[in-house]
Amino acid sequence: MFAGSFTLSVTASEDIVIHGGTIYTADEARPLAQALVVREGKLIHVGTSAMAQQVASPDAKWIDASGKMVLPGFHDSHIHTYLGGRSILGCDVASAETIHHLEQMLQACFSTSQETWLIAEGLNLGFFDQQGPSLEWINAINDTKPVLLRASDGHALAVNSVAMRLADITPNTPTPPAGVIERDVLGHPTGTFRESAMQLVERHLPPETFETRMATIQAALAEMNRHGITSAFDAWVGSDDVAVYRHLDKNDKLTVKIRAALAYGHGDLFTLDSSEDYTWLLEQRELLSTTRFTLGAVKLFVDGVLEGETAALLSPYIGSEGSHGHLTYEQKSLNKIVSELVQDGVQIYTHAIGDGGVRSILDAFEAVRDDLGDSDLRHQVSHLQLIHPDDQHRFAQLGVVANFQPLWALPDEWIMSLNLPVLGMKRVERMYPIASIRESGAMIVAGSDWNVSSLNPLEAIEVALLRQDWIGNDQLTSESLDHLPILNRAERVDLETILLAYTSNGAWGMHQDDSTGRLKVGMDADIVVLSEDLFATPVQHISSVQVERTYVDGNLVYLRSDD
Repeated sequence: MFAGSFTLSVTASEDIVIHGGTIYTADEARPLAQALVVREGKLIHVGTSAMAQQVASPDAKWIDASGKMVLPGFHDSHIHTYLGGRSILGCDVASAETIHHLEQMLQACFSTSQETWLIAEGLNLGFFDQQGPSLEWINAINDTKPVLLRASDGHALAVNSVAMRLADITPNTPTPPAGVIERDVLGHPTGTFRESAMQLVERHLPPETFETRMATIQAALAEMNRHGITSAFDAWVGSDDVAVYRHLDKNDKLTVKIRAALAYGHGDLFTLDSSEDYTWLLEQRELLSTTRFTLGAVKLFVDGVLEGETAALLSPYIGSEGSHGHLTYEQKSLNKIVSELVQDGVQIYTHAIGDGGVRSILDAFEAVRDDLGDSDLRHQVSHLQLIHPDDQHRFAQLGVVANFQPLWALPDEWIMSLNLPVLGMKRVERMYPIASIRESGAMIVAGSDWNVSSLNPLEAIEVALLRQDWIGNDQLTSESLDHLPILNRAERVDLETILLAYTSNGAWGMHQDDSTGRLKVGMDADIVVLSEDLFATPVQHISSVQVERTYVDGNLVYLRSDD
């Protein structure tokens, strides 16, 4: 059951009292409470049940959370709202378990489609070799309409021959800067395009209306509320997204508090607007922000991804004749970009996968800090698949937020089939060093990168604790969990560490810490109610816990249908 327009909310005159169960506040001064009292969207009491009876109005709505868990709403610190909505409303094949299952899902999607292009989201590149799907395989899906399959990592797509003809892709098509066109031994494109080369095809897709984009984002917001998410950092937006967010908030339909990172507007990779429009958006960011939408950061892609060998490494890829991958910017240029943004008071939000990419952006932050001094902009480096041990202490030293996607920290087919052969086991064993970065004193936050992977914070929380397949361990006892492969046991974290990453730390990284992220008197009533107490749940079952209620500013925006 979804509340698209707050129809589930209590009236403004009613207080809400949530009592019983485990109420985890994420507030160091009072980590646990017996009851909460909400009035006009704010927490007016966090403490004992006896005092709640005295504070609450006579007509208060009392909600018994016995046997459940109450905590601050989840803060997803890396999300792509529009892309997530597109995966809900379109053909999403991310759940395919085998290549045969993938083929069945694609045929089911496309067999009745009346669209001119056949498009699917969430293609698992782990089913293929380093070059991605073969052209023959894609043509077998459909050879009469253009087919476009977007990889789940967001950095590659695969198309059939019809789509390549429409896009005028030939053996003579030059590879664009910061892009990769996979080719066979004769130089013919094989249908897989990476990074900036994706635009060679994407620009030929039918245009989208404002109404369609708005419906797509609304679908994503409802799904976020269903998973207990009350705040999110939209990691890559352009003018179209800004317009939709502003429209939704002005019409009381923005049910997640959004901080957005504007796509950097100069260069060849992942730009969304013209350089002129980008400059205008950046200059007008405060005026464009609304109550629940803040245009507060700029997104930089420092490198690519390990699949396709576009992530920047300090040591070369195995068998690559010395290739270290690619930095998007030369160091001098990156330092200049960072300096200009910092001088303008802009929070910098970056993608960095390889240890070379991570070092490059840390070097830029250090150079600018040495030049301009410290600031409280709370810059973030996201993904952090590989961090050289020599750089781990620098996050705390430089005040840079480490933004992890915990769900990726397991030995899945991406890591074991695609990454391991080109990196070697030593580098694989130091992937996603969440515990090490936390122990160094740095601020860590957590996000999904949805639609790249699952939106569900509870799945990611479980993986952060166990670093193994959260589905494969469901039938195992706690004593037998080690029978499943683990990605670097030493990087497991405890439950409170990852809960803070999804609550108070996330709010701090979004510059929302004065209003949300903790259950504390005077804070916004952004609250999630879970079906079970995570502290009492066997760790391998955390991913099966359900969100029962989600409140934003005291408004009930999601209610589980059988609650």
